[in-house]
Amino acid sequence: MLKRLLFFMLLLCIQPIQLNAQCTTTNATSCECLDGTASCLLLPDITASWKGIANNGYTEYPQTGAGTNYTGQGPDNGRLRVTGSTPNIGHGSFTVRGQDDNGNRTFLCGSDTVFNVPAGTNFTCPNSYPNPKQLITQRIYKKEGNVMTYIDRYAGSVTYHPSHGHNHVDDWAVMTLRIQTADPNPLNWPIVGSGAKIGFCLMDYGQCGTPGSTYDGHCRDNNTVYQGGATLHNVDFPNWNLGGGNYNCSVIEQGISSGWTDVYGKHLDGMWINIPPNTCNGNYYIVMEVDKNNIFLEENDDNNFTAVPVTLTLQNPAGSNELPLITSNNSNNLCDGQSLTLTATAGTAFLWSTGDTTQTITVNQPGSYTCQVTNYCGTNTSEPFVVNNVMPDAPTVSGDSVCVSGSMTLTAEGSGDISWFDANGNFVGAGDTLITPILTATTTYFAQNTDVYVDSIYAEPYTNGIGGGGYVTSDQYEIFNSYVNFTLKSVLLYSQSAGSITIELQDQNGATLQSLITNVNTGENRIALNFDIPIATNLRLVGKNITASGIYRNNNSATYPYELPDVLSIIGASAGASYYYFFYDWQVLTENSTCSSSLVPVDAVVNSCAGIGEDIPFKKSIQVIPNPNQGEFSVQFSADHSGELMVEMMSVVGDVILLEPISYHEGVNTIDMKTSNLSNGMYLFSLIYNGKKYTSRVMIHD
Repeated sequence: MLKRLLFFMLLLCIQPIQLNAQCTTTNATSCECLDGTASCLLLPDITASWKGIANNGYTEYPQTGAGTNYTGQGPDNGRLRVTGSTPNIGHGSFTVRGQDDNGNRTFLCGSDTVFNVPAGTNFTCPNSYPNPKQLITQRIYKKEGNVMTYIDRYAGSVTYHPSHGHNHVDDWAVMTLRIQTADPNPLNWPIVGSGAKIGFCLMDYGQCGTPGSTYDGHCRDNNTVYQGGATLHNVDFPNWNLGGGNYNCSVIEQGISSGWTDVYGKHLDGMWINIPPNTCNGNYYIVMEVDKNNIFLEENDDNNFTAVPVTLTLQNPAGSNELPLITSNNSNNLCDGQSLTLTATAGTAFLWSTGDTTQTITVNQPGSYTCQVTNYCGTNTSEPFVVNNVMPDAPTVSGDSVCVSGSMTLTAEGSGDISWFDANGNFVGAGDTLITPILTATTTYFAQNTDVYVDSIYAEPYTNGIGGGGYVTSDQYEIFNSYVNFTLKSVLLYSQSAGSITIELQDQNGATLQSLITNVNTGENRIALNFDIPIATNLRLVGKNITASGIYRNNNSATYPYELPDVLSIIGASAGASYYYFFYDWQVLTENSTCSSSLVPVDAVVNSCAGIGEDIPFKKSIQVIPNPNQGEFSVQFSADHSGELMVEMMSVVGDVILLEPISYHEGVNTIDMKTSNLSNGMYLFSLIYNGKKYTSRVMIHD
């Protein structure tokens, strides 16, 4: 995410040579470049070890009754815990820093970046954003002959934990459970279940070693193929140990030295894949991706993944006919001319009611869709997914007319919101009526009816499975921004016992906007709120006055923000960036589906109405003084009311020289005209009054 926001910042610092004939971060004498030249960037090459997973690196748990196996990490129901080993097989060290050489840090506060924050101080965003990200730099060492320099470039972020002693690099690893297909690329295989984006504390956990050593086989020249690749040991790295071999969970500098690996065990918080409840036992693959978004600069960006076979035995029995599910990329409302993307549960074969045989299809017609999926549950057909046709009726319209010229009122009625457009498709107004400007010719406008449909969508995190945590009774809250008005229909919470909780919607200052007291039962509870959420920033969803023995919250595992694009963003918690409190799987009713009718023409008609309905007293009162004139003259007339008329001046061949509105008042009015730029000759001067044109001839000469 941050890759598109950040720019490169180069800080070249030449370090003195302290040791001879060595390859260190201060001495490039013995360092080798990938291309064999004397000067180069010494880049890392991060991989994901298949052996780190395959060698007792995963544990499967059933959907129920798994228990809490690691303190503070919650029940392991439906989890597949996975160990991640990420060797650096490149010519350079993988080094990330939380501060520059002057001890200054940089923070991201929503869309604002704050530079030069002194180290060792707690940081609060000046714009009150509750969950700042601390930006990090990747330090790349540069060999210039025997001299070692370095480049620092902004790359990614860490979640800022002011109360913790170390940082985790955000989105470092992503783990998925997949079904193998004929495609040779595991990253294209259907995803059965996913884990949370994992932030690693980068460190030199172990050496690539020697034959028979602890991490023998983790480091390979190709880790993307299971049981493939040649094993690399310390002696196989020309710049082995570049970085020093001492990187740890420091707030100043972390990393993985050349020829070392970082191991993040399956026992640690967040190191798991959530297995869907409708999964059946069978042969799957664990796929681990490192630096998926290519935030960091490496020798090779194509080897940052591995795929390891795993046989599930604790899920639903094979062939137990668990039904597949169909999900939509938007909703089940389909407008004419639009389309929806439907996706079925992962499998090895698919047969849609449309005849399509892919996991995902695009539909542009209403109807009931099903998909027959073949997987380890057998060959089963999903429940129907109904796509509704929501084309609204065209509006009923009424035009208007005037004589000669004037403003008109056009009307339209429809079931939703009316929009108005001109003949070129330009938006000109909204509402049941359109008042036109003063027109001198018949003009066609177009009216359109737009209906708004309410969809029920859900915001992450969907469950408390994002990481470890525990049950608390303290008053705490989540902080969020809302970009449209919506209804927060319900939330999910987990209670340690029966009791009650007060849930409040508060503004950014803590003032209560809405409140609900509700009873909870032991375990999972879906709580109906029906809170009307206004457009605002830093709103709070608060849990307080808890009488149960505890409501579950996650700690050290939240990765904000959790977003529904263009609807809401959950950006932080009352106790800090690593916590997530109480309320999961927000059910949001939002008007995020709109459909528009066809355009209906509406005419604003200008009639000639010659000789009909003239205001004789007004006509007789018109005087042009003097006439003839040299281009400057006055026009006098009397009116029986106040208003606005149009002044028009034309040549005798019909070229319009002047057309502009003039306000007038009741009684005698005088209009001063200056047309000294006109050539000598006869002109037609008109007053367009109450829809009728009154014309006089004006002679201009020297």
